[in-house]
Amino acid sequence: MTVEQGDGVRISCYSDADYANDPEDRRSISGYVTMLDGNVVSYASRKQEINALSTCEAEYVAMAEATKDLLWLAGLCNELSWKHPVPLLLGDNQGAIALTAKPGKHSKSKHIDNKYHMVRRNVELQRLTTQHVGTEAMVADVMTKALSVVKFTRFRQAMKVLPIVAAPDTATVDEAIRDSTAGSSTAPATSTLPLPSLHT
Repeated sequence: MTVEQGDGVRISCYSDADYANDPEDRRSISGYVTMLDGNVVSYASRKQEINALSTCEAEYVAMAEATKDLLWLAGLCNELSWKHPVPLLLGDNQGAIALTAKPGKHSKSKHIDNKYHMVRRNVELQRLTTQHVGTEAMVADVMTKALSVVKFTRFRQAMKVLPIVAAPDTATVDEAIRDSTAGSSTAPATSTLPLPSLHT
C-alpha cells in the first residue's frame, strides 16, 4: 500500500447495486470498494435486506451501506491524525445522487426506511460528499455482477489486485509478480476521476 505525501490522504468509496437479479426473492445486491489514496482498504458484496422498488432505491440503499464504511475509515484517519479532505462517495445512479442532496420527502422515496437516509444526513453535516461517476468507471461494479473480461480487468487493475499467475516451479514469487505487471496499463475511464494506475 502506498500513500503519497502532500496535503493529506484522499478517502473515497465506490458504491453500486444491481437490481432485483435474484430470481427467488428479487432482492438486490449492494457492493462497495473503499479506498485510501487509491489503495483498497475494504470492500463488500451482500444482498440487501429489503426488496427495492426501483434501481434508484437499490443504489440509494447501497450508498447507505457504503457510507458506514466510509465514515469508519475517516474516523480511523482522524485517530491517526492524518489530514484528509471531506470523504467522497461515488455512485453511478443520478437519481440516488440527487436523493442525497435534497432534504424532505419525495413522492418516489417517502417509503424508504429512515435508516437509509443516513447518507443524506451526513452530506448535510458535510461529513462526506457525493459525486456521480460513469458506469464505465464504477469500480464497485465488480462486486455486484458478472462482467466482461475487459471491464473485469480494468476494475481489477484499478483496485491494484494482481492477476493469478501460474508460474513455473523455478520462478520466484518476485519474478511471477514482475511478469504479471509487465506492460500492463489502466484502460481510460469515462469518469472525471482517473482510475488508479497499477504501477507504483
